[in-house]
Amino acid sequence: MAEDKNMQEVFKKELSGQFYDVIKKVIVSEKATRMMEFENKLIFEVERFANKSMIKLLIENEFGKTVKSVNTVNAIDGKKKAIVTFKEEQVASDLASELGLV
Repeated sequence: MAEDKNMQEVFKKELSGQFYDVIKKVIVSEKATRMMEFENKLIFEVERFANKSMIKLLIENEFGKTVKSVNTVNAIDGKKKAIVTFKEEQVASDLASELGLV
């Protein structure tokens, strides 16, 4: 029992270390702000190799909030964006405030 809890802590620490390797930055624009306020979504720039399940796992582990869905967009300039929708109301606005974006 204690060994399982210890393994979970090790797993969470490993995920936290990988968070900044996969998630590059939060995108702040007029459209992103509107999506944050009205649709409960945050937009992140991520590495090209990141998939939806990886992004969801990293966001949930890092911020402790439940993710409803993740949509990814590959831009022409080679960048990849992840649009993350949260389950609970106003989570995106709260996280933006904590991160100092608004």
